[in-house]
Amino acid sequence: MKNTILSEKDAKIIEKVILKYGRIVAINDLMKVFTGDYNKTSAHNRIQTLSRAGWFLRVKRGYYLIVESLTSRSVSDMSLLVISQALNKNSYISLDSALNYYQMFDQYSKNVIAINYSFSKKYIFQENVFKFIKVAKKYYFGFAQVRQDGKIINMAIKEKALIDYLYLDNSFYSASLVYEKIKEHKKEIDFSRLREYASKYGISIQRKIGLLLDQIGINADELLLNSKTHKGYSRFTKESKIFNAKWRIYYDDRIIK
Repeated sequence: MKNTILSEKDAKIIEKVILKYGRIVAINDLMKVFTGDYNKTSAHNRIQTLSRAGWFLRVKRGYYLIVESLTSRSVSDMSLLVISQALNKNSYISLDSALNYYQMFDQYSKNVIAINYSFSKKYIFQENVFKFIKVAKKYYFGFAQVRQDGKIINMAIKEKALIDYLYLDNSFYSASLVYEKIKEHKKEIDFSRLREYASKYGISIQRKIGLLLDQIGINADELLLNSKTHKGYSRFTKESKIFNAKWRIYYDDRIIK
C-alpha cells in the first residue's frame, strides 16, 4: 500500500508552495521550495515519493496539480477552467466552456476549449480533455479576466464566444446554436459589440451574423454596407442551398427555425 500520510514537515512545505505558486505548479518551482528544507537530491526524491502517493498529480510534462485532501485526489475540487489557464497562460476560454460560464449553455462537458495564437494541442488529464485551438493573432481578442476558485482566468466575452463558433466551425450545429443563443438571450447580448467584433472578420462571418440578426429584428445596417462592397457570395454550411439575396449568402432554413 502507498503511504498516503503527509508528515508535518511536508505539509508545511506544500502549504508554502500553494501560498507562493498556487495549486498548479511547475516542477522547478516545487524544487525551489523543497530545497529550502532538503538538499537537491533529497528534494527531488521527496517530490517523486509524494507524487507516487497521490499528493502531486501530473497535469502535463513538468507541471503538477497539488491535492489538498486525502479524500479528494481528483480535479473535482478544482475548476477545470483554472487548470486550462495554467496549461496555457496565453489563451482564453471560449465556445461551450464560455457559454457555460455565462449560464447560456446547460450541458456539462469534460471538455474545455480555449483559443490561443501559438499552437493547436490537446491534453487529457483524468478523463478531462483540454483542447487549445490556434487562431491568427488578429483574432485573439474579445476576452476579459475573471476570477475562478481564487484564480484569474481569461474568459471570452459572450459575444466573442458566439463569433468563435461561426469562425471555427462551419457546421449546422454551430450555426443553429448561435442563432438559438442570440434569440434566447436577446436581452443579455450587446449587439453593438457583436456587430463590432463581426466587422473584424472576413465578409463571410459578417454575412452570417447579419442574416441571423435580421431574423430577430436587430439592426445590422453597418454589416450590410460592408457586404455590398464585396462581390460573390458566402455559405453558412457546406449543405446550405437557400440563397438570401440581401446578404448574398446560402443558408439552411433549419438554422433559423
